[in-house]
Amino acid sequence: MKAFLITLCLLFSNFLSAQSNNFDQRLLEKFTQDELENMKINNQIEFNTINYSMDHGYYFVDIPKTKDYNERLSGEVVINDLNNFNFLLLNIDFLEADYQYFKVRNMDKLLVVKSSDHINEELNQ
Repeated sequence: MKAFLITLCLLFSNFLSAQSNNFDQRLLEKFTQDELENMKINNQIEFNTINYSMDHGYYFVDIPKTKDYNERLSGEVVINDLNNFNFLLLNIDFLEADYQYFKVRNMDKLLVVKSSDHINEELNQ
C-alpha cells in the first residue's frame, strides 16, 4: 500500500510539473522550452511582461489622412493577418518611455507599440 501511494504521488507530481510548463505556442516560436522554464523560475517579472505584451503591448490604428506621421515612424513591419500573428517574431524592443510607430506594409495601418513604462503600469493595476 505504501509503495502504491508513493508511486501515485510521483505520478501526480510529474503531471503537475508537465502541466505547469505548457507554454503559449507563440513563446515557443521565439524561445526554447529551457529558456522559458529558466525565465519563469529566475525572472518571473520578465516572463509575465513578455506574456502580457504578446496581446496587450501594441495596437493598430488607421494611418492618419491629415496628420503627417512620417517623422514618428520607427520603421515598417510585414504582417499578413492583423488578427493572427506573433508579435514576438517582429523583434521589436520596447522603449522605456516612448511609444513606437511602425507602418504595416501593404495596409493603411500603423502598429503602435506601447512603452515598457506603460506596459508595467497596466500589469501593476
